[in-house]
Amino acid sequence: MGRSITRRQVLIGSAVAAGGTLLAACAPAPTTEVAEVAEVAEATEVVEEKAVPAEAADRLVLEFWWGWSGMTGMEAMERVTEAFNADNPDLFVLSTVASPSMDEKLLPAVAAGNPPDVAVGNIAYSEYCARASLTALDDYFEASTIVTKGDADIISSLWTDATWQGKIYGLAACEVGPRIGLCANVDLLEEAGLDPENLPTTWDEMYDWHATLTKLDDAGNVEVLGLDPLDAMGGRRPTSDTSFYWGDAYAFEYWDSDALAYHWDDDAWVAALYTIKKYYDLVGVEKIEGYRSSYGTWTQSPTASFPAGVQALVLNGYWTPGELVHSAPDTRFVFTWALNSGERSGVKFQNVGGHPATIPRGAANPAQAFRLIEFLTTPAAMDIIVQTTGWLGPRLSWLETVDASAYPGLEFFLNSVVEADELKPCPLDPICNFVGQQISMAWDAVNYDEKTPEEAAADMQVICTEELHSQFPELFA
Repeated sequence: MGRSITRRQVLIGSAVAAGGTLLAACAPAPTTEVAEVAEVAEATEVVEEKAVPAEAADRLVLEFWWGWSGMTGMEAMERVTEAFNADNPDLFVLSTVASPSMDEKLLPAVAAGNPPDVAVGNIAYSEYCARASLTALDDYFEASTIVTKGDADIISSLWTDATWQGKIYGLAACEVGPRIGLCANVDLLEEAGLDPENLPTTWDEMYDWHATLTKLDDAGNVEVLGLDPLDAMGGRRPTSDTSFYWGDAYAFEYWDSDALAYHWDDDAWVAALYTIKKYYDLVGVEKIEGYRSSYGTWTQSPTASFPAGVQALVLNGYWTPGELVHSAPDTRFVFTWALNSGERSGVKFQNVGGHPATIPRGAANPAQAFRLIEFLTTPAAMDIIVQTTGWLGPRLSWLETVDASAYPGLEFFLNSVVEADELKPCPLDPICNFVGQQISMAWDAVNYDEKTPEEAAADMQVICTEELHSQFPELFA
């Protein structure tokens, strides 16, 4: 999820991620491109060893793969599986983590005709859809009495996120929630004479706060940073489970799923690049690099800059209040709506992302497998998951039952789902991993004065369009 500001690492397309609960839920883009894995998969025979226990002898066995290797995530998936097996005496689910990663395990299995019955968590969903590697679920949703197609109790944007070329290939489950908010350290703000109850709403308004809060030593090194635009969700690249924050804040859609076209040459993207550079120029990108060599990003670790008290504000998601209870227990925080461009002052927007539960192409028992997907959207399953690992589920009625009192600030994120003026969808970009690398490289090139924002945007438009046509010529035949 995170990115390092280190120039060399960015230019080779790698990313540095801080550890933590949601980092297991929202893993960074794989180091191997999905397209490359798919090519290898075509020539790979995958044979899965299925250890069926004695109690499953008279039951239809389903395989369930999930893409979270963190301790609490693994426990949650095992407990959900046990509950499903207890409620369904005719079925028995074998549950396993996809290792080393879902893409590296699942794509070869699909190519070999030996996939699991259900897969969820950290797959490049849109790329699987574009490669016809998943089973369309429309007919199953139409016939369901548990989660019907377009079910109004499911957060509405999740249906949009699941739809590729008019068909639904999955539904977000297991880890779903509001992805973006502005989090502020009350102590640092008050020390600087700023009012934490009246936070700026736009990037232009925030800049004066950024300058006031930023403290340098005699050598110009950063001691306290106001706001790093690319820390945490500000630097999160768009995927099928997370929208693109800068597109949301500056009101441009970089990807048009109907026209199958990119819009990186939009003036709003150019403006966003100028904004990011302005914040970095206050102290210099090299100084920020030095600062990042001492402090991590995100909010899970006590040594990350925000919980360590050396960064005053951060853009982050619903997991932040729970993480800060552990990483900065003696510090006060306040949470509010994410920053907007000046033209969108006062607009409250939210992105609710999640990991689609899917039935891979070639799964042996799709009708029975769909029963597991249904179960993952029930209060019984969502209760197990939130109690075990803190992840939220996709149902509005269930979200109203979640007790936010243990985590100051969580109530803001829960309320934001229904109070937002705009619920932003996640992009179904068929080359999202490649595009994510180009975003990081554009940030780097602009911040290091190698390209102007106009040049970076124009280059991205050409490069991403050429790559899309190269990987999916059949979409444009």
